[in-house]
Amino acid sequence: MKAAIHYIRALLVAALATGAIASVVQTQLNLAELIRLGAPVTLSVRLWTTLEDLARFAPVMAGIAFLALSFAVLAGHWVLRFIPPSWRRLGFITASVCGLGFVFWLMRSVIPMPALPGTRTAVGHVLMSLTGIVGGWLYARLSAPSVMTARSSSRGGEWRQAGVVAVLIAAPAMLFFAMAPGTGDTPARVDSASYKVQTVATGLNRPWSVAFLPDGRVLVTEMQGRLLAIAADGASAQIKLDGLPPIFQQGGTAGLMEVALDPQFEHNGWLYLTMAYGEAGANGTRLVRATLANDRLDDVRVLFSSTLKPRAGNNGGRIAFLRDQTLVLALGDGSERREEAQNPANDLGTLVRIDREGHPPADNPFMGKTDVAPEIYSLGHRNVQGIAVDPTTGDLLITEHGARGGDEVNRIVPGANYGWPIVTGGIDYPFAKITPFTRLPGYQNALLEWTPSIAPAGLAIYDGPLFPQWQGDLLVPSLKERAVRRVVRNGQQIVGQQLLLGELDERMRDVKGAPDGSIYVLTDGVDAKLLRVMP
Repeated sequence: MKAAIHYIRALLVAALATGAIASVVQTQLNLAELIRLGAPVTLSVRLWTTLEDLARFAPVMAGIAFLALSFAVLAGHWVLRFIPPSWRRLGFITASVCGLGFVFWLMRSVIPMPALPGTRTAVGHVLMSLTGIVGGWLYARLSAPSVMTARSSSRGGEWRQAGVVAVLIAAPAMLFFAMAPGTGDTPARVDSASYKVQTVATGLNRPWSVAFLPDGRVLVTEMQGRLLAIAADGASAQIKLDGLPPIFQQGGTAGLMEVALDPQFEHNGWLYLTMAYGEAGANGTRLVRATLANDRLDDVRVLFSSTLKPRAGNNGGRIAFLRDQTLVLALGDGSERREEAQNPANDLGTLVRIDREGHPPADNPFMGKTDVAPEIYSLGHRNVQGIAVDPTTGDLLITEHGARGGDEVNRIVPGANYGWPIVTGGIDYPFAKITPFTRLPGYQNALLEWTPSIAPAGLAIYDGPLFPQWQGDLLVPSLKERAVRRVVRNGQQIVGQQLLLGELDERMRDVKGAPDGSIYVLTDGVDAKLLRVMP
């Protein structure tokens, strides 16, 4: 028992020290990227950001280090049987560095989003792994036989060491919970007696988008590559996708996404689809146009293919038609190198504007500029998942996924920069700072921000006759909050929020206003539903 407590104490001290040093290293790597992008990182900003990460991220990193070092020290003790005692310290240091490096690699391989931003590059991965030197050295020193013998012989040593272990566990946990972001305010729910919900279809497999055909049927995309036409009675027909280019599909992360009809659909039959293309290590978002006739696609044409990215996440994929009938396509930052959202030479983390033949219009804001992709309409976006044109003003509005918080509603100004990842209200998934800045001159401020995240997955602006009190309000389906947010507006000013369909406790993927004024909602997942909301 005494020996076990001593070993656990040594391991905890090593993990806490490694977590603290790795936190400092990651913070400096992250700030270096922001400085490269032109962020005004002063010495005081650097110091405060480092301290904040030490309080909130270092305990998380210590937990990761504890896991890695546990396997490393077991390997080190096994190796001790084959090496001279003088090599003991070197053996634990080597095992700790290798253990951390392996765990970082494993996390990058199995977690869709970059789990630790400091390990995104080869240099960062090496530097973060080298923090194991301190952990290995401390464990070797504190678990040395001479130290163990001295502590075991001290009076009351066992209870004292148990108390030290308890403090080593409790202190970082308390610090983390003291610094962790709050739960936020939950808005009031719309009275469920004021509307009724009709289930139009069930058993949908990861549906993503809804569009309305003139014959009354509803088009629904499924991410694995199906396009369904669903009638009011729930009967569905599968649209034949002959001639469609190959779709890159990966679970609920990538696949067939948006479906939208051309503004002149009744005359030309044009339909637009977005989809992931490529492969796991090099994929992007593609926009195609086709003619829909007799429940099949003909004359399929690729209009746009985005810059390839090394991860399947953050694809964007929503489209909207402006009043001049050009279309805007949302593209995510690709999640691996979020700084690419500030690189105008590619189209990651941007909105792009093209005409219906796939060409950038002559009045695009960056047309004719060197080292800027001419199709870019705005930049500095993380992952736009909702896009709609205000029928009253013609304004283009978007909803955008943040990381852990920092979800946004934005009004798009052509040529403007929306700040990601230099400016955001969110933090990283492992609770580290993305940036110390929530606002900066030269970057557009959000109309509305949600922290903690609600995971907005779409956007509709209601303008139908069935809910006159909702005219002009935003409807935002949310995955994490498992409801549809009604963002109440007075003119263009946001004056309140309510929750719709929260009683269903379903992840919400898309929402669209139907021609008759009812509201269609897609739930998310492998057994999802198409719902119709009416008074």
